[in-house]
Amino acid sequence: MRTLVIHLGGIGDFLLSCPALSGLRRCGPVDLLGKRERLEVAVDGGLADVAHDADACDLDTLFSTPSPRLQKFLAGYDRCVAWLRPDEVMLDAMCGCGVKQTHAYPGLPPAGWSRHASAYYLDCLDLEDPGPPRLSFQASEVMPDLDVVIQPGSGGRQKNWPLDDYRVVADELTGRGRQVAWCTGPAEEQMQGLQPSLPPMSLARLGRTLARARLYIGNDSGITHLAAASGCPTLAIFGPTNPTVWAPRGANVRVIQGKEGFPTAEEVLSASL
Repeated sequence: MRTLVIHLGGIGDFLLSCPALSGLRRCGPVDLLGKRERLEVAVDGGLADVAHDADACDLDTLFSTPSPRLQKFLAGYDRCVAWLRPDEVMLDAMCGCGVKQTHAYPGLPPAGWSRHASAYYLDCLDLEDPGPPRLSFQASEVMPDLDVVIQPGSGGRQKNWPLDDYRVVADELTGRGRQVAWCTGPAEEQMQGLQPSLPPMSLARLGRTLARARLYIGNDSGITHLAAASGCPTLAIFGPTNPTVWAPRGANVRVIQGKEGFPTAEEVLSASL
């Protein structure tokens, strides 16, 4: 059975759904459709077979009259799982394009969800938990050996531990002989003086880079989930969000949170050491 999974959310939300991908793959190949640059992380990491770009496949026409290009694309699949708002027009269109089994679910757990978010995606498909996602990158290029990588941003400012506290930890680690590199992207555009920083790269290449690091420190963010899934020892700093639901999963993950929100710089430094 060939399955298509549609996911348009952020990298963190997508990685939380990856245990469900493992369950789907037991029945045959699993392809992905959405923002290709994000989804290729799962392909490079061995969790899916092919990633397709939503715009290139005319996905937007699924909610009206599917274009000939989308019809031809969907006709190659036996089953489709869409992490989108359930819509009768969309489901009927999938059936009309020849997809025998169609399933659609909201992209995020419902309000008040109290278990880990990955359990939501598994429950939707009645799948057992195979364990944390593990991105098994193939050594296609020589990657640098990094010591400590710090990523101080996230998709929501309220989730960001204070930058000054990150600087304190970075300075203390550097003073103890550790080599610190900053991971910067769109979320860090307004943060000045983060040097040395990693060069711009694709998410898949960043995943391969983080897999070679000795320690990663970051907020509740998609890149923190990526570091955890790559196998890097990960220190995830949580403040207002609930780690019971949103903590990154991995064999080498530690979550640190203060009693009333964010932890102190001293607590994070101690945990990083």
